[in-house]
Amino acid sequence: MAEEDQDQKTEQATGKRLGEARARGQVPISREVSAWFLFVAILSIVAWTGPTMMVRLIAALRTFIEMPHELSLEDRGLQTVIYHTLEQVGAATAVVFAILAAAAILGVMTQTGLFASLELIQPDFARLLPTAGFKRIFSSTSLVELAKSLGKFVLIGTIVFYTLYPVAEQMKFMVGWPLMDEMAYMHAQAVHLIIMLLLVFTVIAVADLVYQRLHYQKSLRMTKQEVKDEFKQQEGDPVIKARLRQIRMEKARKRMMAQVPKADVIVTNPTHYAVAMQYDNKKMSAPRVLAKGIDQVAERIRAVADEHKIPLVSNPPLARTLYDTVEIDQEIPTQHYRAVAEIISYVYKLKKKKF
Repeated sequence: MAEEDQDQKTEQATGKRLGEARARGQVPISREVSAWFLFVAILSIVAWTGPTMMVRLIAALRTFIEMPHELSLEDRGLQTVIYHTLEQVGAATAVVFAILAAAAILGVMTQTGLFASLELIQPDFARLLPTAGFKRIFSSTSLVELAKSLGKFVLIGTIVFYTLYPVAEQMKFMVGWPLMDEMAYMHAQAVHLIIMLLLVFTVIAVADLVYQRLHYQKSLRMTKQEVKDEFKQQEGDPVIKARLRQIRMEKARKRMMAQVPKADVIVTNPTHYAVAMQYDNKKMSAPRVLAKGIDQVAERIRAVADEHKIPLVSNPPLARTLYDTVEIDQEIPTQHYRAVAEIISYVYKLKKKKF
């Protein structure tokens, strides 16, 4: 059944589904990207920060290593040397931890941005059940992670072996070298090893990031029915929306029909179109459309006009043009002034009004 459900999930996750998943703490995170940032931090420590810290530490330990006989046990001399040494060690340790912590934070933030979810810290007692544990251990995700870990172990072990094997051979001939020369050689080899591992982890991190994003999108896929249900929740049921739209149109039509008795003239097609216009030369700069309609609505407008003895003037081109270009309660545009003026003048003559 689960496989059938997955087969039916063919639609990409909607923005709402992605937002809900993020609120639950489900975000695509690649551990390899975080590890890549840590390797960059280690490289910076070993290549740039490390030598400076090592020089200071050697200077602090020089008395212990090269001149132990000069240590003074009087006037708190030994305590001063130990305190100074611990101070240097503590400072170096603090710098290392600060760099590694910053790298760990950046490794996550570059993938998720500023992100926090309370659900991540809430206890989930269902995870303590043995059945849930077995499901996690033998799930396809766990098997993929196991295969990735074994592959990384073999690849990294091979690189470390072939990189350090020549170093181990060289160490046979380093007996008697000055301490600083030995440390410089070991430092160079350490930087070389970290760079090799960093190159490998760059490829691994990019591949894993792509895999995690694709797996995340696949895990949040939706069925066609889920997309429809979500659309209904957000936008409303199409049937209900259509009914509400019909109700609004009916109310608007009733308000429009209530304006027809105020019209001075109805321009008709004569059967398919009807446009009711009003003009008061003391209050208006141009005639205004009070109502308009086609077919059944036009028939109702003509019926109301007959009841209130409003003149009907047949002018098919003008009726269609006014219906298409002028909205209700808007004045007619200037290009129609002449045609409308002739009609208004004719109506005023019928009513024996002065135009």
